[in-house]
Amino acid sequence: MAAESRLAVRNFRAARSGKLRLFAWACAAIMLTCAMGYFIAPVVRTLFDETNAAKKTLELTEQDIDPETTLVEKNLLKQGQLDPRLAIALWSDAKQQLSGDALQVAEQALLENKMVPILEPLARRWANDFDVGKAAAFVIWIAEDESQKNNAVELQLNGIPLGKYTIEPSRYAITVVERSDLTSRLEIKGLSDANGGVVFRAETATSEAETKRLHKGKSDFWQIRVR
Repeated sequence: MAAESRLAVRNFRAARSGKLRLFAWACAAIMLTCAMGYFIAPVVRTLFDETNAAKKTLELTEQDIDPETTLVEKNLLKQGQLDPRLAIALWSDAKQQLSGDALQVAEQALLENKMVPILEPLARRWANDFDVGKAAAFVIWIAEDESQKNNAVELQLNGIPLGKYTIEPSRYAITVVERSDLTSRLEIKGLSDANGGVVFRAETATSEAETKRLHKGKSDFWQIRVR
């Protein structure tokens, strides 16, 4: 009986020891999970912010129209002339309606801001859209950010360079020509790595878009829609 009692005690102690070890492992696992959650949550939030479609679309409305520039663009088309803003606008149509050699001729002419016969039907359509209020010159504001001093991006609209833009302590405007049935693609390419990468924001009267931690040579993409 004494041997059986000792065996029972040992079994009890072993079982208790096993339960304690299991409890310790469970506590450690819970603490590790909490710690991982603490560090992972900000990363997940950041990834969500950077892929959130709502932050990658700029909406243009009547409130964003620049009347003076709209009149200038309309008159240029009527005179058979182009400027960089109109060239970018016509390029979207050219890619959809032309191909082969004709598209190459149109591309070269638009890069040089020249009107050539193959572009005239596209130009007439845009002139008509200006006349009926379907097309206009719109203002997009580059948001200010003092912490982004010395950071810069290169912008391309529908594959055509708009130029290099720095992030400055005060906001400033860029002007684009758009029409109501057109969705444009804006590429933002990082040109610097100051402060851990570029933070680039832009806004219109009713919307704003944002790109975070864009490193040199990397690109992000927004959509521009006219409502």
